[in-house]
Amino acid sequence: MILDVLQKSKEKRTLIGINLYGSDNGFYCGYVRDYNDAFVILQHYTKFGLSDGILVHKLADIKYFETETDYLKGIQLLIDSPNEILKQTFKPDNSTSNLDSFTNLFESFIGNKDYFVKFEMNDDEIYFGFIEWCDEESFSIINIDSDGSIIGKAIFKFEDLKLYWVDDLDCRKRKILYNKKNTSRS
Repeated sequence: MILDVLQKSKEKRTLIGINLYGSDNGFYCGYVRDYNDAFVILQHYTKFGLSDGILVHKLADIKYFETETDYLKGIQLLIDSPNEILKQTFKPDNSTSNLDSFTNLFESFIGNKDYFVKFEMNDDEIYFGFIEWCDEESFSIINIDSDGSIIGKAIFKFEDLKLYWVDDLDCRKRKILYNKKNTSRS
């Protein structure tokens, strides 16, 4: 069965995930370039769908394989559209009005679904999504997971917000996957 998974990936260039024994690094994803009874050669891709070298790994060290998961489908979408994720889409205007306070630029994204925002809290927790509303003390977001699915809504206090990023690579990845999921429902 394992050799069947490897053969299918090699023939059809379908992505697989390999999970290794004793690894804290998660898993590797790519398609099989070649294999034998002892090794697999994988064209590796990053979580952003960018080719990231050739990985050669012993089959004996692989705990299990993943195929046809939402994550792998999302990576395939990113591989198929590399220019979308690489191009930063948000460009602030040159006015200084956005620099009057920590929240001025933030407030300009209320209700804006064109850009995802990454929120890093004082406890180093990170969230992604759209800003739904804010007042002087708190803000609400529509929280989006790494596969582009809506997790739910969350409310935070501004005093707990360390920093926020607009339109970074992780934001663009989630936005692409979010758009794909939401346009396919229509």
